[in-house]
Amino acid sequence: MGAPLGMIIYASVKPIFKIYFIIAIGFYLARRNILTVTTCRDISDAIVTAIMPCLIFNNVITNLKYSDIKNIGIIFFEGTILFSVGALLSLAIYYTCKSPKRWFGGLISVGLFPNISDLPIAYLQTLSKTGSLFTEEEGDKGVAYVCIFLASQVFYQFSLGLFRLVRYDFRDELDKPQDEEEEIDTSQLHSVASTPHAKEQHSGSAESDSTYSSEDKRPEISRDPLESRQHDEFLMQRDTEGHSAISHDLESMDSSMRQRRGTNTSGTTNYYSLHQTPSRSADLRRAKSQDVEDVIHEYSEFDRLKSNEVRSQHSATSDVGIGVAPLERNEKAEDETKPVSRTRRYWKYFLNTIVNFKAPNSVSLIVSLIIALSPPLKALFVKTSFYMPDAPDEMPPLSFLMDLASYVGAASVPLGLLLLGATIARLKVNQIVPGFWKTALMVTAARLIIIPIFGVGFTTGLYKAGWFEEDKLVRFVSVLEFGLPNATALVYFTAFYTDPNSPEHLQMDCLAICLIAQYSILFITLPFLVTFTLKVSLGY
Repeated sequence: MGAPLGMIIYASVKPIFKIYFIIAIGFYLARRNILTVTTCRDISDAIVTAIMPCLIFNNVITNLKYSDIKNIGIIFFEGTILFSVGALLSLAIYYTCKSPKRWFGGLISVGLFPNISDLPIAYLQTLSKTGSLFTEEEGDKGVAYVCIFLASQVFYQFSLGLFRLVRYDFRDELDKPQDEEEEIDTSQLHSVASTPHAKEQHSGSAESDSTYSSEDKRPEISRDPLESRQHDEFLMQRDTEGHSAISHDLESMDSSMRQRRGTNTSGTTNYYSLHQTPSRSADLRRAKSQDVEDVIHEYSEFDRLKSNEVRSQHSATSDVGIGVAPLERNEKAEDETKPVSRTRRYWKYFLNTIVNFKAPNSVSLIVSLIIALSPPLKALFVKTSFYMPDAPDEMPPLSFLMDLASYVGAASVPLGLLLLGATIARLKVNQIVPGFWKTALMVTAARLIIIPIFGVGFTTGLYKAGWFEEDKLVRFVSVLEFGLPNATALVYFTAFYTDPNSPEHLQMDCLAICLIAQYSILFITLPFLVTFTLKVSLGY
């Protein structure tokens, strides 16, 4: 006899409480400017570089073995179907709802990339705590399966370069010839050049939308450049002494940009005084909460992309857990200098794809799978049936590496959910395109209703075809992956290509509406999907 329906419902709802509570903490910390944009980026880099690779290393080696090769192939195939169905639905939504032309690439990306790692891992870890539905060992193995799903997303999103779909929406601004831009006078250039940080993130001139017109055309405007850091501190000193002669508008601009820089130093020497200025991080916490504009200023590489100066040390993907540095090229400029054959371009694309496998998560997964699928190698790390002399503590010789990976990797999901809450806290909608509510409604329905229904039917068909045999865990994880909302990493992809000096950000507004709608009803749709899967599909 199966488990009572009430227990199934409670077990399905319980993980949502933990997930939303951690998200709420991240939301609160972001609103208080404790988790600043800069801090979140640093934490994300730590997750990408060390924490997530440790989680992958520990769970894959511990829980997978050579007999799981079939399931690994099935999961990769299911990931391909998941992304394909999402992209096709987004394409249908674009035409049926007459979505904005300048959000075509972003809409397809919304269909392609769900939050495929943090949410399902949090769910599995909670369900396996009590042991009533899944044991702790099954929960850990489920996390390993989730890592394979993550690998499939990494392959399509980064190795094959599909994250560049977002760039398509900014092609008019990025590909506009430099000689058509408004020139900047010498004094403005000198002011911008004196501040390296400002030079990277802000432009003296901008092409920007004043309204969301039907033709999606935007008048050109110009903005004053940022003053130098020395000038900022000089203004602060003069304000303290009561002798400031600068205008109120310039003071407001300087104050706002000091907040957005978010320099975390205990004290900064004033170039015009021997006194120490107050901590900028302390000032930031008393200031207005940072929002999506600050995210754009932190992540935007618009000016560098436009001038063909992006290099690999600047990563647009650090907040999603990959650490791949996209390299944008100005094909027009390259064509002007020397002809490039189609074969050569394909060869460069192939080389970039191979290089992307050097990312920490990819390396960790590849190494982990090699070890997990080789009994002699696996016996060095965990106890198996393969004979391997123990260390003096009667544990495998390299078990200390597993202890290290387990200890560090445990921080991955809580930190990821905190960053999720911080990202949601900064979403802001400045303008809504007329009629866009239909697109947002259909995107939410497709992501959280239509795709989960398809996922249940698809996995049931694979089960009846004998693909899963009697492995309920891989079936459950597969269905769970079909019921997830979009990854908030799309915010950072969009910010990467956004002009920070534009008076409006149509692409970011459209994305924000869709994300807010999805995460507002996730607490209903995901427990319902889990309850149905456990009770009806798996027969618990």
